[in-house]
Amino acid sequence: MKHIIWREIRNDIMNFRFLFGIILIVMVTIVSEGAMLTKLANSCQSAEGPGWFVGYSYCMNGTNTLLFIPIAVALPAGENVEAELRSRFFIFSYPRTGKWEYLFSKAIGLLVSGGFLAFLSMIFLMAVSIVSFGHIPALMPEEVNVLALYSKTLLSFPRIFLNGALWALVGGLASVVSQNRYMAYAAPFVMYYILTTFQERYYQKLFFLSPRYWATTLYYGDFFCIGILLVNSLFLAFFFMYAIKRRLEHA
Repeated sequence: MKHIIWREIRNDIMNFRFLFGIILIVMVTIVSEGAMLTKLANSCQSAEGPGWFVGYSYCMNGTNTLLFIPIAVALPAGENVEAELRSRFFIFSYPRTGKWEYLFSKAIGLLVSGGFLAFLSMIFLMAVSIVSFGHIPALMPEEVNVLALYSKTLLSFPRIFLNGALWALVGGLASVVSQNRYMAYAAPFVMYYILTTFQERYYQKLFFLSPRYWATTLYYGDFFCIGILLVNSLFLAFFFMYAIKRRLEHA
């Protein structure tokens, strides 16, 4: 079982599309947040906290960054299951691995590839922030809670991972249900945009309806965001396995 899951994860992340997804997130973030990052670099002190943390916050909370993450995380493996079902390759792999092993490995592989891509992208951007803005002190360093700062940074990693996993699963599920591999890339972007716009226009006080507020702590705390992302990811993983199972039964 472990060997099957590890092989699936390795296949999903060891490809050019995984690297391209990281590059896409990094480039979009640097370009879209360039003005704020340049302003921070030219300042001698930061009223919002240490320079590296402020720079990292700009990167992970950027509007365009959050908009492109659903596209990027689906690149490595979003279409893989649909392509396998369409090519009927599963006829050879499915009997050899077993039903539940096959379904579970596909869901875990997609979840991990999307989450790991988002995680590595933010690790890289945090490293850039440390190198570029680490010398910029807080305006009032005596008021900075170092423990809370590091705690917030550490908690951002599981939140970022789960956000990437969520949208990768959305893409994989959409491609299997629609039987169209291109939906793996279109569906996450469209769903994120629609849900975010819908909440901003019609339910401005119901922030929990917007996926933007699941991915950032602009309104809710880290544990709430991690909890809602975890629940949604598990639900989508189960639904994804069920959709694959139905396709196998009617193949």
